[in-house]
Amino acid sequence: MQKSNTLVRAFAIAGLAIAPVAITTTAWALSFVSTQAPGEQSTSSIIGLNVENRVGDKLGDISYLVLDNSGKVSTVVIGVGGFLGVGTKNVGVPYSEITFTTKDGQRIATVDATKESLTNAPNYVWTEKSAAE
Repeated sequence: MQKSNTLVRAFAIAGLAIAPVAITTTAWALSFVSTQAPGEQSTSSIIGLNVENRVGDKLGDISYLVLDNSGKVSTVVIGVGGFLGVGTKNVGVPYSEITFTTKDGQRIATVDATKESLTNAPNYVWTEKSAAE
């Protein structure tokens, strides 16, 4: 019986030592977003969009969106050339230079560029180790 009481006391003391930590956590301070705000876009609605220039030439597809340290999209990586992803070159364009519009009932991205200017642009280089490699 002595062993049993000693174990009960040990668990009670351990519980008291842990309890203040549990009480001081702030998990309940997390806020939630229940709906998309006007003007917001999901990344999945942008990635994969056709990219055209203002004359209607297809330049490529949006492959990736790059976020800055504040979490805002800074760069759009466009897959240029290739066929079904083979031989595609990734070119980075500032997000501010991309506009979105609708053409023939489909949403597209437009950029002020030519096929030649994107083909001759430098490859976008990833500097982080991520799934994008």
